[in-house]
Amino acid sequence: MRIRLGVLGAGRLGSAIAKTWHARTRQSPLIWSRSGCCADGQGRVGEGQWVTDWTNLLKAESIVIAIPGHALLKLAGDNEQARQFTGNVFSAAASLASSSLQQLFPRATILCIAPFLIHGVKSIPMLALRPASLPLSRWLQAKAELECFGDIDVVEHEQVFSQIALLGASWPVVVVSAVQAAASAGLQRLEDQSASQVGRRIFLRAIQALLANGAGSHELAGEVATPGGITERGLKSLGDVTTLFESVFQQMQARAEELRA
Repeated sequence: MRIRLGVLGAGRLGSAIAKTWHARTRQSPLIWSRSGCCADGQGRVGEGQWVTDWTNLLKAESIVIAIPGHALLKLAGDNEQARQFTGNVFSAAASLASSSLQQLFPRATILCIAPFLIHGVKSIPMLALRPASLPLSRWLQAKAELECFGDIDVVEHEQVFSQIALLGASWPVVVVSAVQAAASAGLQRLEDQSASQVGRRIFLRAIQALLANGAGSHELAGEVATPGGITERGLKSLGDVTTLFESVFQQMQARAEELRA
């Protein structure tokens, strides 16, 4: 029996991939989870066929990587079956570059993807990175499989892909980007490169101190800023990023649980 898709991971992303694939193709994908068949502790993704060994996914013509990059490296780092796989590898592991994936699956067609999960939409729009070295016939075949999930936007430069993919990245990645953006906001008027580097180190130390202290930002600001002083003017120049950080940190724990699947 022809098996078109295998899904590596059954967290929020993996479950959405499996459900969407089944709904749009009427075919059941193979599914493997690090947490076992009952990935959420309560039930299963009913639209899939569960396997107990992740290498059984390699029976499919295409696999979707829906686990973090470090977890994939542990699984496939020295696996001979992965090295012999000749199908499509669609990787949503944002931390792994195309070159790293190609080392794990040297005979496969590798496409980095950034799926965007939108509530209430019965599809998964994706951003896909088209490798420059990939023959046209293989690209068209792999793209046709991805189109089963919904609309696809294509870019051909990995740096551009990595920047746009942040819009759908895991929350820990977004947190790092948010911290860097906040640092940049406070240093945007500094033209001296060495001063900017020093400023960023100081900013990150301040974030570490805030987390270690456990006090609220308004409380700390009241302790260190006097009316009209230098510190007060510096705080105002950063702008109000409190809402952003609160939103990010509230979802980090939930996202971390999903990534364990």
